[in-house]
Amino acid sequence: MRVDHAASWPYALLYAYVYPLLVWFFAWSVQGDEHLPADPTRRILFVGYHSDHNWDIMMMSMAIKDAIGEAPIGLLHRTIMLFHPWLRRMGCIPGTKANALAAYERGHRACIVLPGGAEEAVAGFENAYKVDWKSTSGRARTGFAKLAIAANAVVVPVVIQNQQEMCFNPIFFLCNVTRLSRAYDSLMRLPYGIGWTFWQLKGVLWLTLNCGTSIPLPVRTTLRFGPALKPRKHESTAVFAKRVERKYAQLLTRANPGGLNYARALGDRFHRRRGASKKSR
Repeated sequence: MRVDHAASWPYALLYAYVYPLLVWFFAWSVQGDEHLPADPTRRILFVGYHSDHNWDIMMMSMAIKDAIGEAPIGLLHRTIMLFHPWLRRMGCIPGTKANALAAYERGHRACIVLPGGAEEAVAGFENAYKVDWKSTSGRARTGFAKLAIAANAVVVPVVIQNQQEMCFNPIFFLCNVTRLSRAYDSLMRLPYGIGWTFWQLKGVLWLTLNCGTSIPLPVRTTLRFGPALKPRKHESTAVFAKRVERKYAQLLTRANPGGLNYARALGDRFHRRRGASKKSR
């Protein structure tokens, strides 16, 4: 039986009061609704980019709710769900193939997955907007493609203009400029499970600390749905996954040309406003 997570009090509270405030603060807009399947029974797997903050994920989920009429299911890393079980009230589940298929079978139309995972989120400012969907072991991530094929779902890319620039985190910035993050990365490459332990610790600390230390910036943000993708005849899972990754990288680069740039992102908001006010005179 499908559970309407949007009816839970945490989701309803955020959607009614916090989401509209963030829409105003970030001059948030949505484009590309025409790329969403018109058939209300068509299953959808949304794929997105993982910034180093989480405000964009919540807003992405709620924008999808507005677009398709129901809150999507968020597929999260099992370790994150273990330490933050309250996320279930927001419609998140451990992101295994079995769990996702069960959600579709219960009647949920859409799931969201960020194939880059927390590796993408903690990659550092110098790697912002770089799409490289690999695990810490270096293996290509194809789980989302396997899920889409098994669920007979179309894959819809979701990119956000100025996504990374929505927040500035001074702690993450200092870790980058002092190269502390690179030193920690060397610990994550240690053998015999030691590196794995350091990686799990980094992921949990990142999620736990980033919301309280990230500074929101009033940039202009635009969410864009890309054209739906589905596997071609006789296309392998690996080839389909790589095709989606390449297409996603193109869309993300088009939305954020030149990579991370706080000056450009703020200029998109205030220069445009200044130009509009001059025209109205």
